[in-house]
Amino acid sequence: MKNLVFAPETLNIAETTRMIEIAKESQDKFHCVFFGYSDVYSHLIEQAGFEFRPMTPWLTKEKIEHLWKVDRMESFDDPFTESELKERVESEIALYQELNPVAVVIGFTLSVTISARAAKVPLVYVLPFPLTRPFLEAGLSTFPDEFDYPFLRIFPSKFLDRITNDWLKSTKLWIKPFQRVAKHYGIPPINRLVDIYEGDFNLVTDIPELAGVKDLPQNWQYVGPIFAHLESETPSELLNLSHEQPIIYCAMGSSANRDILKTVIESFDNAPYTVIAPVKAHIQNQNISVPKNVLVYDWLPAPKVNPLADIAVIHGGQGTVQTACAAGTPFVGIGLQPEQESNIDAIVRQGSAIRIRKRRLSRKTLLNSIEQLLNNPLARQKAKEIQILFADWNGTKNSAKFLKQKFG
Repeated sequence: MKNLVFAPETLNIAETTRMIEIAKESQDKFHCVFFGYSDVYSHLIEQAGFEFRPMTPWLTKEKIEHLWKVDRMESFDDPFTESELKERVESEIALYQELNPVAVVIGFTLSVTISARAAKVPLVYVLPFPLTRPFLEAGLSTFPDEFDYPFLRIFPSKFLDRITNDWLKSTKLWIKPFQRVAKHYGIPPINRLVDIYEGDFNLVTDIPELAGVKDLPQNWQYVGPIFAHLESETPSELLNLSHEQPIIYCAMGSSANRDILKTVIESFDNAPYTVIAPVKAHIQNQNISVPKNVLVYDWLPAPKVNPLADIAVIHGGQGTVQTACAAGTPFVGIGLQPEQESNIDAIVRQGSAIRIRKRRLSRKTLLNSIEQLLNNPLARQKAKEIQILFADWNGTKNSAKFLKQKFG
């Protein structure tokens, strides 16, 4: 059986579970092997029955926190030093030489953009549409929340959005180490940041009706939503919750910003809602006062729990957004970085979500947004229409079908 390698950044639960879902659907044709640099979510890979290869240099807690800050645009330091990136590439090439895979499938394990090309292994990206080349060429990006300072709000949003798109299409931010290591291996140069978000084949985990672009370039295709279906049961007390007051599902993802999480959780104090919050991992040892009406859990099976809620409050990660869409649940989104902001915007355009810019988040803006959705029957109707659209797409099966036809 041919080897197929999956390389999620295993510090990200959405990316890790997305790869697991595709591997499950592909394992009848391929021997699926995973590798990664962190044990934060690698246990989910092994629980699913797949081999996981830990790689060097292994990520420290400090390095993981740095990568999340870069991801949220809270730091403009390079994600990896040249020596770190080179060591990652060397580890990956050695693994390819051992396994001789037909392809390597990634989310955002960016070192693979060099190692796959250096080893001449086909590179398959499975990625959200935001921040990709065709997304930016369509002018769909908006001014990042990280720079939403009051003194810049005097400028028209369309002007700021246009500048953002132009900058993202041409910026060389964060790519110097990639350029140097690419030159070392004699592969085509990496000229712009957007170049490292494109593989030989690109499977977009969105649908055209929501993405805003109907036709994609050659070697790009929509496959549809892919989100986690973790093997766990819904706690019985959640199944028996009273609906006398609205139920809110509040999930801030694996990239949660503690300050934003604190504001969100504490804003529910004395609010007329019951809140289901799988945020236990993020509030431990944090100065967060949890109100009595907030039920805190570790990770929950979101596709089973989300439908129990009247409204979701989420961070905008694609898996979390898609889970709400598949459940037909309107949501309030607070993006922590540009991709998440764009994921939210796609549903705002449809009329079943409200986006709060993170620098404008407060108890007042959060509770007002929740009330606005609760009292808007059209938002619920639009959410149900999106749910119907989602039912026509199976991103897992479509991705596996592509892999089997191309490499099987």
